[in-house]
Amino acid sequence: MKRPSWPFFFIRMIKELIDKTYRTQNFPKNAELFIREPRNIPELVNVAISDLSHPYPEYASWLLIHISKEDTRLLIPFQEQLIDRILTSDNQSVLRNLVNTIQTLPLIDYRESELLNRLIIFISDDRNKVALFVYALYKLIQFVKKYPEIDFEIKSILSLKQEPLKPAMRVAIRNYNLALFP
Repeated sequence: MKRPSWPFFFIRMIKELIDKTYRTQNFPKNAELFIREPRNIPELVNVAISDLSHPYPEYASWLLIHISKEDTRLLIPFQEQLIDRILTSDNQSVLRNLVNTIQTLPLIDYRESELLNRLIIFISDDRNKVALFVYALYKLIQFVKKYPEIDFEIKSILSLKQEPLKPAMRVAIRNYNLALFP
């Protein structure tokens, strides 16, 4: 019998981990497994950016958030893959998680203008989930610090938002303004 390739084996292990724990309160603690064994992060990223059925990309990408909050350096090698998926996915949960993950990472030149445009779409389109709006706006802070001239466009978009805003959106807008103009 042929032994499965290592990536397939690890992806299957990650799927099993998600199957066993995604409905538990302790699911985010699974990120610790990857922080302790960073060599398994590539397979977690592969699941997070995959077209696998629910719940695999959603929960794998959720673990990436927890990894990035503990040690952003672990995800820097995968930033281009995460950006590629942000630019191609329509899955709101995966997008929310990936944008939240990259907002903790430094701004890079890779597909920069495409990412900027996509983030602006996320804050412009009222059909997007509130959390996607919030994390996109936080990532845009990095862009505005690099390109101050786009602040006018972003503020124009924000001024068009209809009241009453969700509390998380109000806080994000306030934090955006405080981060740029303390």
